[in-house]
Order: sequence, then C-alpha cells, then structure tokens
Amino acid sequence: MKPRNQSFAIIAALVLFPAGAFAASPAPVATAMPTPAPTALSPKRLAFARSLFTNLQAGKIESTLFDARMNELLKPTVLSGLAKKLETLGNPTAILDAADHTTPSYRVTDYLLRFSAGHSVIMRVAIDTKGKIAGLFFPNGL
Repeated sequence: MKPRNQSFAIIAALVLFPAGAFAASPAPVATAMPTPAPTALSPKRLAFARSLFTNLQAGKIESTLFDARMNELLKPTVLSGLAKKLETLGNPTAILDAADHTTPSYRVTDYLLRFSAGHSVIMRVAIDTKGKIAGLFFPNGL
C-alpha cells in the first residue's frame, strides 16, 4: 500500500470506528458464583466434625489433632470462653459439608451445623499437609 493509501485507511478507520464506538456496548457485569447447597458428609468426616464440636462445647480438645500453633492458641481460658458460647446451642441436629477449599498448604472445610432451635453455625476447619488442624473459625459468629 502506498503512503497516501495508508493515510486514507487510517482516516477511514477513525471515521468508521471512532474512539469509544465500542464503549456503547454494555459493560460486563460481575456475577457471583452460586454457593453450592450443603451436602451430606461421609461417616468418617461426620464423626470428625461431631467429635470436634462436642469437645469444643465441653471446653477441651484432643491436642494430637492440632498443630503446635493451634495448641498454643487454644489455652484453657480460650477454650472455656468458647465452650460457654457453644453450649447454648445444644447438640447439632445435622452437620453438613457447606464448602471445601483446597490450597497448596491447606484443605479448608466449612461444616454447617444445624440446631433444633433453628440456629445454624459454620465451623471452618483448616487441615495442613500433615493432617493437623491448623485453623478453626466460626465465620458467621456465635
């Protein structure tokens, strides 16, 4: 193409496709991914979650299940305070798997605990690569 024809092509492109011509199309909208419905746990995982919660309600832990940092953090006074909050809920009527997330360092499971009074609590447990509990949270509060 000769320089004159190239200039014409550039001008034609600017006239036919002015800046912002495509801006009139709707902007993409971020949509939230649907949260999967809670699912039943395997008997082994159900027993683990129930035992962990029952022990927390009683203000005790099986230290061999936790990593060193968690054993350090879960001192008797902390466990006692947590037990007082958890014992008001009573026994869970159902424990379901609400979500699983895997990272290179942890497998994080959100257990949905349902109670007879209509209350529900999420118990988030992070298991490290050695199979020890490295994190324990109640993200929706108590």
